[in-house]
Amino acid sequence: MNKPRVLLSGHLPPPLGGIATFCRTLLDSPLRDRVDLRFVQTSSQDRDLAASGRATGANLAGAGRDVGRFIRALIARRPAIAHICTAVGASFLKNSVCVLCARAARCRVVLHPHCSFARLYAGSRLWRWYCDRIFRLSSAVIVLSDEWSGLAARLPGSKIHRLPNAIDTEPYRRIASRRSRAAGAAVRILYLGHLAGVKGTDDLLEAFARLAAGGLSVGLDLVGDVQAAEDDARLRAAAARDLGAGKSVRLVPPVSGEEKLACFERADIFVFPSHFEGMPMAVLEAMAAGLPVVATAVGGIPELVGDGVNGILVPPRDPAALAGAMARLVRDEGLRARMGEQSLERSKKHDIRPYVEELAALYRTVLGA
Repeated sequence: MNKPRVLLSGHLPPPLGGIATFCRTLLDSPLRDRVDLRFVQTSSQDRDLAASGRATGANLAGAGRDVGRFIRALIARRPAIAHICTAVGASFLKNSVCVLCARAARCRVVLHPHCSFARLYAGSRLWRWYCDRIFRLSSAVIVLSDEWSGLAARLPGSKIHRLPNAIDTEPYRRIASRRSRAAGAAVRILYLGHLAGVKGTDDLLEAFARLAAGGLSVGLDLVGDVQAAEDDARLRAAAARDLGAGKSVRLVPPVSGEEKLACFERADIFVFPSHFEGMPMAVLEAMAAGLPVVATAVGGIPELVGDGVNGILVPPRDPAALAGAMARLVRDEGLRARMGEQSLERSKKHDIRPYVEELAALYRTVLGA
C-alpha cells in the first residue's frame, strides 16, 4: 500500500526552540514508517532573533522566501496533507498564507499552533476574526492542552484534536538513572530556552537574588540564546551583581545533542518561569530527565507539572513566589528526589512512540473525511 504523502512545515535549528525541537523529534521518529514524510523549512535559520516579529524589510523578504519554499515543496511533493506548525503573531500570519496556498493546491491542512491560545487571540477583533477564518480553513487543528478549549467554543463543529507534545524520552531517562550528587556539592538550578523578558528570565534572576538557600551553595545555569541586544546587556548585568555568599550564575550559549543532555544531567532542579506558553518541550525534557520542576501556571504547563507532585507552580511575573518555590527544593533533597521520581513517571505519557500512533490515526481521519 502506498503511504500517504505528508509535508511537515516548520523549522529546524538553528535557532533552537520548541517548534525546532518538535520537528526534529518527529523527523527522527517512527512516523516515517507510517507515512511518506517530507519536511520544508519555513523559518530562516539565519534570522535575527532581535528583529523577530517586527515589520522590517528584511523580515518581509524572509517571510516571502519561506512561503516560496513552501509553495515549491507543494508543487514538487504534491502531498495529501500539509502539517503546518505555527506560533503567535508574525509566525501565524506567515503560516496562514501557507494554509491558503495548500488549500489552493487541493491539499488537506493540519494546522498545529505551538503557542498559548490566550496570547494568539490577544489582538484586535479583526485579528481574532482572521485567526478564526484560518482555523476554519484547516481540515484539522492540533491543540496542545485544555487551555485551547476556547477555540472549540469559538468554532463549534471544527475538527479540533488535543494532542499534547511528546519527545523521545529514552536519552533523558538514561540520564535520570545515572545521576548522582557528591556530598556538599552545589545545588544546580537549570533554565533552558530563549533568554527574554517574556520567558521570565528577568523574573528568574530577581528571584535567584532573593533566594534564601539556608547556607547551601547554589548555582543557576541560564542556557539559551538571547533574543535582543538590550536583553543581553540587562541579563549580563543582573548575573554579574553580588548575589550573596554561595550563589553564582552562568550564562551558557544554546546547546543541543549530548551537550544538552549533559546540562540536564548536571542539574538538580529545572525552572521555567515563562509568561505565556503552549506546552514547552524543555519542561518535558526535564521531566524525562527525572528533575523536579518549578514553573509558572500558564498555558499547558499545569497539565505537565502537578503542584506539589512533580514540581511547584507559581504565578507568572512573581519573583517572590518563584524564590520561595526554589528555596523549598534547594533545602530539601528528599523532596527533590520524590518529585523527580514523579516527573519520570509522568513523562511516560509524553513519549514519541505512542504519539506517532495517535498522529498517524489523525492523518487517516483527515484523509477519510
